[in-house]
Amino acid sequence: MKWYSALLKLLLEESSTQDKHFTEIRSELADEMLNLYKAILKYVVKSICAYYRNQAFEALRKLAKADDWNESLGDVISAENSVRAMSGDYGTRQANMYLGGIFNLQLSAAQNEIMQKLCVTDMRAEMDSLERRKDHLLANSYNWILETQQYENFVDWHHSNRKRLLWIRGGPGKGKTMLLVGIIRELMAQQDTHFDTPRLSYFFCQDADTRLSTATSVLRGLIWMLLQQERSLLCHLDTLFGNLGSKLFEDPNAFDNLKAVLQNMLEDKALKRAYLVVDALDECKDAESGRCELLALISKISETNCKVKWLVSSRDVPDIARSLKENNVRTALSLEAPSIADSLKVAVNAYIKFKMSGLAERFIDDLEEECDTGENLVKVQGIRDAVEEAAEALRLRADGTFLWIALVCKQIEETKCGPDKVLGLVHDTPRDLSGIYDKMIRQVVLKTNLYSNECTRVLLITARAYTPLRLSELVTLAGFNKLTPHRNIVKSCGLLTLREDDVVYFVHQSANEHLNKDLESGLLSKASPLGHAEGHRTIVLQSLHAMEEVLERDIYGLRDPGCMVSSVKPPVSDPLAPIRYSCLYWVDHLCEMETSLEEVGLRNNGRVDLFLQVHLLHWLEALSIFKNISSAIAAMKKLGNLVSVSSCSLASDRNFSIG
Repeated sequence: MKWYSALLKLLLEESSTQDKHFTEIRSELADEMLNLYKAILKYVVKSICAYYRNQAFEALRKLAKADDWNESLGDVISAENSVRAMSGDYGTRQANMYLGGIFNLQLSAAQNEIMQKLCVTDMRAEMDSLERRKDHLLANSYNWILETQQYENFVDWHHSNRKRLLWIRGGPGKGKTMLLVGIIRELMAQQDTHFDTPRLSYFFCQDADTRLSTATSVLRGLIWMLLQQERSLLCHLDTLFGNLGSKLFEDPNAFDNLKAVLQNMLEDKALKRAYLVVDALDECKDAESGRCELLALISKISETNCKVKWLVSSRDVPDIARSLKENNVRTALSLEAPSIADSLKVAVNAYIKFKMSGLAERFIDDLEEECDTGENLVKVQGIRDAVEEAAEALRLRADGTFLWIALVCKQIEETKCGPDKVLGLVHDTPRDLSGIYDKMIRQVVLKTNLYSNECTRVLLITARAYTPLRLSELVTLAGFNKLTPHRNIVKSCGLLTLREDDVVYFVHQSANEHLNKDLESGLLSKASPLGHAEGHRTIVLQSLHAMEEVLERDIYGLRDPGCMVSSVKPPVSDPLAPIRYSCLYWVDHLCEMETSLEEVGLRNNGRVDLFLQVHLLHWLEALSIFKNISSAIAAMKKLGNLVSVSSCSLASDRNFSIG
């Protein structure tokens, strides 16, 4: 009884991991235990009664076999055997359940590892960030393509299976990205309201960010987002990842491996239908990352897989035009075609109204702080008239370019001009993007403000940076002191914008391109004779200085050199945050300097040599905290190559001088 009482507590213990089937089994087992208790108690009671009866009477009962003791004992044994059998089966099932749970946890951990290694960035958050940087997403700026049947190519793509690829093309600032964001939002809304809607995966290429500007990154992003919605497709990655690990996503063959994975996923029966969206294909670098191969893959899938629809955008560049040429399954929509001029005009006018209404409200708010109520009525109407006049001038000069409007409004905001100067500023603004960028650079280089030198340095650094910089990283690379008005300097550069999370971006990819051209032959090239190399040189020297100042042993004070990096949490005031970019990329910029390598001292106790002598392990520790030790391996190889080249060059110079 004591044994079974203890066993009962163990077997019938509730567990949050057990499902309803175990609840039913536990109930049946409890009934069997109860039957056993009844049989035992019946036998015990019967024995006690027999013990206390009159012995003569008990003898007569034995003679008459009134008490069948064998049968009573058999009932107990039978009940006990039944409990043993059921509890054994229950224990086996429970053990299997726990083992299955452990296996599922291991499987889940393996899948999570694949997803983490595969992920380039969460493109859902990236799209939200794009919206904030590019301005508020107005329904009128994209719904023209959704609410009309006159654009046959879009209708064929969206509502039928006749066309499986739609290429939206147009010049810089024509609203391609925001149009795709609007269409994606519409497709997402359909997913929320309709059963069995297609899976949706999208990727926004960005040339200014090396993470988002390669063909391999595009495939990784599309695959990752598909797997977020259909985990069963992970089977197409399991074996490859088991054999290659992270190399699957990073080595020179990564594109070919991922291309096969994506094709297999899209052909899998578990995937019913899919929309794949890629924005700014022209910002996917060609020579370095195989844009041609990506275009070939997109074309092939559009022709061979009827479950998949592609939506892509880009400028009208030759290699993309050749690969995405219209045929029986591919179609195109030009944002500069006369047939859509009226629709775009409505969208542009809605954007101008939105921007200028905000400007008028700001002027009115400023006015209310200065004047009495009686004076306001007249002045408010004057403000509205002045802003409307400026808005009309914008409509006449915008030429369907959303970016041009945004840049004009940005200048109005940054110059702090009043309503009386708005119209003049609009008329003084060049009518093309190149002219606006020239004007912004001229304001920086010709020292029209007190911080022109600092602004020039910022432009040089951002033009050469491999990824968008956080403000703290930019301050480090520019060598600003604590009293320098960092935010104001960034805003004064014109071509840059500062996001809410303190990341510095170009106002548009075309601004980055124009700045690089100017470094070749424009005003900035005169201010910085070394051009591109000047930016790389500044980054290298400032990075070395900052890392020497910050890096030290056990920088987070962990006091546990063997701890897992996944468990490391940065302190509230992270000493590595301002030098993160420097740690990751200083060697890459060193390789780009092209000249004056001896200035940074690769050998013989030079600057780089001394840094590595003192801080090599500290630098490696920082990279391990960033979970980027692979960068250290690649960087050491590059440094070795630089030293070899430098040694050969030095030997050649000596031989020449001796000769």
